[in-house]
Amino acid sequence: MSRTGPLSGLLLACWAGGVWTICGVVVPGIFWLLADRQQAGNVAAWFFYVVTWGGILLGCLYWMLQRDQLDRLNRHCVLLAMGAPLFFFVVLRPWMNAARSAGDMTRFGQLHGVASVFFMATCVALGVLVWRLEPTRRAE
Repeated sequence: MSRTGPLSGLLLACWAGGVWTICGVVVPGIFWLLADRQQAGNVAAWFFYVVTWGGILLGCLYWMLQRDQLDRLNRHCVLLAMGAPLFFFVVLRPWMNAARSAGDMTRFGQLHGVASVFFMATCVALGVLVWRLEPTRRAE
């Protein structure tokens, strides 16, 4: 990847840091702190809502700033990091809510597992983008 400007690097840091913090610290912490699992699930759903739409916004801004400098792997990682949470929100979340409302906790658990894979893929894709980020070299 070509040199990245400071603004696009900052956007990527905020995007990746937000996703990693929500997925790795906040949501597990919510389930650890709250005894009522349904309440914990509702709070976690709110955080996933925020990280999904915030990630799409940051991802679109990052894409616009870097579109001419992204190689094939980085393009795929940006699209995956935006698309996987969007797929969760638009497709999986309504299915999970329907399964929970119907009392089908087996189906809910299966969909929850799929959603976890999607968010893990998002974390990995953002990790690849951060790993491949080249520092801006200062003029000497």
